[in-house]
Amino acid sequence: MDNIEAKIREIFAKRADISKATPETKLSELNIDSLDLVEAMMEIEEAFDIEFTNTEILELKTVQNVLDLVKKKK
Repeated sequence: MDNIEAKIREIFAKRADISKATPETKLSELNIDSLDLVEAMMEIEEAFDIEFTNTEILELKTVQNVLDLVKKKK
């Protein structure tokens, strides 16, 4: 697990039980509601000094999607 993945897992762990989550896990399976997702993405933006569009956030379906988007923006 790299530093980016570790930080993202830390941020999502504040909002859901991600102990069994894999990169392929759907965000909906984490029982994260839309407000939690937006808050998590805002925290990720701050942690990595990046910005997401609303469209990018709405298109996120899996943990891997989040990882890929952060790595793309870095």
